[in-house]
Amino acid sequence: MPRPLSVLLIEDSVEIRDALIQSIEGSGALVVNGTADNSQEAIALLDQGAIEAAVIDLHLRAGSGLQVLAHLKQAGNPKNIFRIVLSNHTTPAFKRICTDLGADYVLDKSLEFDYAIALLEEYALVRQSVS
Repeated sequence: MPRPLSVLLIEDSVEIRDALIQSIEGSGALVVNGTADNSQEAIALLDQGAIEAAVIDLHLRAGSGLQVLAHLKQAGNPKNIFRIVLSNHTTPAFKRICTDLGADYVLDKSLEFDYAIALLEEYALVRQSVS
């Protein structure tokens, strides 16, 4: 049986985080290996853990998802973490900033929640075929 893809959820809303956990772990190809509701905690988890993908909200309890993306970019994303920004703030300006900071996808939380899960599942399959 293939090893599930390890996902970090960076989201300050408990309700959305719980819904994401349920959707991610319901797929069978993914597992949530941590959650963070602020940028400092998220950065620490990304640096220390065996995280393969991150779902990042832009507005957090403290700090922002942009700080998380900037940290990964500055470090050269050494673990090749797949980064999906899932936010209510997806204007063209925010999308450009996020992609400039290395986000693989910038999705609207209200409209593309299921698409984010599908992208994670697809990435898990690709990662397994390369391993």
